[in-house]
Amino acid sequence: YPMITLSRCRTLALRMRKGKKGGFSTIEQYVHWQGIGRDVDLVCIKKTAEFIDSDLERLGTIYNSDKDQYEGTMALHLYNAVQDIETSVLDDPGFWRYLSLKYFWSFITWREDSFDPSKDNEENQKKRMDNCLKYVVCENSTESVLTRMYLRVQALGGNEYGYLASVLPQSTDFWRSHVIRVKTGTAPPLTRAFVEKQRDDRLNTPELRQFARRLNRTWTNLLLNIYDDEEATKLIEELWPS
Repeated sequence: YPMITLSRCRTLALRMRKGKKGGFSTIEQYVHWQGIGRDVDLVCIKKTAEFIDSDLERLGTIYNSDKDQYEGTMALHLYNAVQDIETSVLDDPGFWRYLSLKYFWSFITWREDSFDPSKDNEENQKKRMDNCLKYVVCENSTESVLTRMYLRVQALGGNEYGYLASVLPQSTDFWRSHVIRVKTGTAPPLTRAFVEKQRDDRLNTPELRQFARRLNRTWTNLLLNIYDDEEATKLIEELWPS
């Protein structure tokens, strides 16, 4: 399977962000191949990236109002495209770096404002350039765009429940801080119950953070990752502020 090292990803991403010659055209020169046996099938991944690019080209301005909700919609497409790939490959950040630069660069740069050079100035340029790297280098799976998309659907329990990945509007912090970064994301029934409750009885940001702290503390004396849907829903209802 193809992968890109951390240092080469940094170099390529910054070059591509600046629009310098030698970005996309030299990606393959930066690629290492890992493993043995048959090459991993990238056809579904390529088609998914092409679908997203085409969709954004037609309707991108509409999605600008809620990029996170659109990310959730596309998360299910991405999950389906990679779900048959071996876990050992998906566990390699280098593979996700390759996908980020090779196939999903347009989507990632649309999704994250840090990639827009027109908003740079002398004071913030370095900070913005450094900030954009976290979305593609895949050192932190909750920050890099593709890995957090995959984990969003995984946290819900996979394809069958992937529709829930996009039911919450304006919910970047919800997914990042209250699901993927914490133990909740390891318990799909709990994640589903949490998402459905927030959809039906939405808490504002301060209330949500307070509830999330209460839920996280519950892990201290309860094994929430063995709860079924009924038990998870009952717990969320009991902890939810009245």
